[in-house]
This record gives sequence, C-alpha cells and structure tokens, in this order.
Amino acid sequence: MSTPRIYHVGIVVPALDPAMEQMGEAAGVTWGRVQRFAADFDTPTGRRTFDQTFVLSLEGPPYIELLVRVEDSVWERTGLHHLGMWSDDVPGESAGLEAGGCLWEAAITDAEGRRAGACYHILNDLDTRVELVGRAASAPRLRRYLAGGDYR
Repeated sequence: MSTPRIYHVGIVVPALDPAMEQMGEAAGVTWGRVQRFAADFDTPTGRRTFDQTFVLSLEGPPYIELLVRVEDSVWERTGLHHLGMWSDDVPGESAGLEAGGCLWEAAITDAEGRRAGACYHILNDLDTRVELVGRAASAPRLRRYLAGGDYR
C-alpha cells in the first residue's frame, strides 16, 4: 500500500482548548503536544514572521491539524483551511499550481529562496487551500511528533 498523498486536514480555530475538546470528541481522536513557535514565511508582499500555535491528532492519516487563528495572516479565517499534501518537488508543484491559476499565498523557503514547505495555494473557485509539504524534511518531523516529541 502506498503512502497517501493527502496526509492531513488543517482547520483554523479561534481557541485551541475548546476546539481540541470538541473535535476530539466528535472525531474520536487524541492530540499530540501543542506546538508554539515563530516561523518565517515568504508571501507575495514580502517575508513575514508569524507566531504559530497548532496541534495534530495522533490518529491518521489523514491527521487533523488545528491551527489557532492569526490576525492578518494566511490563517486569518476560521474553518476548513487546507488539505496537507506530501510533495517530493515543492518548487515544481507550486509553479504548476500557479501556472494553472491557483494563487500562491505563503511558503517557507530554502536558503536559495525556493518554496520548500508549508506552501499554500488557494484552489480555484473554492474557499480552501492545498498545502504542499516537503516529504524529505517534514516526514521525520511528523514521525518524531507522533512518537511524543516536538514537530520542529
């Protein structure tokens, strides 16, 4: 059996604790450790640093990711936010999505300035995104997180 490409669903929430309680009960999932850290993202208007707070379900895939709403950011609106998809070529897939008309919104970039992960594109005519996640860098982080560690 191959690894599913869509491995998580991201939902932006106004407050983490009540969302964890409600979603945990409704979906029958338990949660890993809450993660809080600042991350630098390139956006169409320049580089920005965002304080992120999120948690992932321990059951999956697909895992459920709850992200706390951040004013004036890619995570500003609550509700279904994105489908997290593994990618072995984030820059290439991002370029392909953009060429197909899917607006690029934000991404973590590598030392050469290429889109490397957490690369968000808005799907045409839908109010949701895809998040391209670099498998080589992020799969080990996910394994560590699911084993009880931090995602970083």
